[in-house]
Amino acid sequence: MTTPHQRQFLLWQAGWMLTGIALLVTIERLTGELVFVVSFVGLVVVTALTEPIHATVDWRGGLRWPLVVGALVFAVFVAVRTLEKFLGSL
Repeated sequence: MTTPHQRQFLLWQAGWMLTGIALLVTIERLTGELVFVVSFVGLVVVTALTEPIHATVDWRGGLRWPLVVGALVFAVFVAVRTLEKFLGSL
């Protein structure tokens, strides 16, 4: 059973992702990599903005692993792009 705060979090995240995808389609830059980056940035922002100040919520502990895995994948994307640019300039 979800709480109102969980539903609010999911709605914000889904809204961010759909808006990001719509924007990428509009500017004709829709790729899997950019969808991931936009979605991951949205997850980080929504997590930070919906964090309760004076309380600890148990279900938010489950967000740690998606954030860690997303950060690792993001770091791999950055490393690959950096290597492509570096090797391309040689």
